[in-house]
Amino acid sequence: MNTEKQSFNVMAGIRIAAVLLLLAACIKVIQPFLGALIWASIISIATWPYYRWLAKHMGNRDKLAAIAIVLLLMIAIAAPISVMAVKLAHSLPDTQTLETLGHTPIPHAPAWLETIPLIGHKLNAFWLSVQADVPGFIEKLRPTANKAALWILEQGASIGFSLLEIILAILISGLLLINGDKLWDGANLTLRKLGGAPADGLAEVIARTVRGVSNGVVGTALAQTILCVIGLLIAGIPGALALGFLCFVFAVAQLPTLLVWLPAAGWLFYVGDNNYGIFLLLWGFLLVNTVDNVLRPLLISQGAQMPLFVIFMGVMGGLLAWGVIGLFIGPTLLAVALTIYRHWLGESD
Repeated sequence: MNTEKQSFNVMAGIRIAAVLLLLAACIKVIQPFLGALIWASIISIATWPYYRWLAKHMGNRDKLAAIAIVLLLMIAIAAPISVMAVKLAHSLPDTQTLETLGHTPIPHAPAWLETIPLIGHKLNAFWLSVQADVPGFIEKLRPTANKAALWILEQGASIGFSLLEIILAILISGLLLINGDKLWDGANLTLRKLGGAPADGLAEVIARTVRGVSNGVVGTALAQTILCVIGLLIAGIPGALALGFLCFVFAVAQLPTLLVWLPAAGWLFYVGDNNYGIFLLLWGFLLVNTVDNVLRPLLISQGAQMPLFVIFMGVMGGLLAWGVIGLFIGPTLLAVALTIYRHWLGESD
């Protein structure tokens, strides 16, 4: 009897080890595509209602509706990031640029510079020293400029890789949408197998959370970014697309977007372009900020309310873990994890 029991335990251990080994091997295989797969799942869940509506109005042509969704996502997400990557590559400082700067005369320091408390005198002295020897100052900057160029190149490569992940995720999301009904049934069955009766309805709760974060947080950030970039382009601000990306990061992280457009308006006033400076201030306060205050509560009401620190940690952690694509993945994953935890607490009460 003991021999049979020991034999059974050994066989059970072998089965468990085999399953774990298979699972580890599968994770190793899909690891390079893990970010794209996760985001594809998020996209498909977030766009499912729109996909079903579109398919219905296209005569139940599911594949055609999925293709339309994929094309729209490519235009809305992949295309702007592609343009930004190209602009970033063109912004690399070169030797000719430094030589040109070395022969550019520096204007006299503004009168108010020396009146700045504590550091005004030092700033004025530094300005005078640069004005007296511009070529020498440029030579001192050359090593820093080379490092900056290398950093920009690295970021461009990172954005390029993230762009490939984004394109892959959008394409995969189209396949997930086409097979959405089967995948939904499989997800419900899997959750029921893992969690039993308490897991009933959990898939719907998770889906609402994903849509709430995607639409309320990411959707609002995209709307703010589009308006911000339009305002920056109209005002003639250089590097508007790069500033727009920064605006998107701030908006998703729940930081005020005025950190982007307010300094830009200040720069316009500094160079004497008061009309466009006033325009950008009004554009920012009346449009960019208003979208955040009106659109976010309307869209995020579809899912559970998420604490600010959860969204912030998701954005920062996702950005560090997956790069640009992590801006979308990070906050959604943490929101889903928090929702599952809340659901479990509710079922255990």
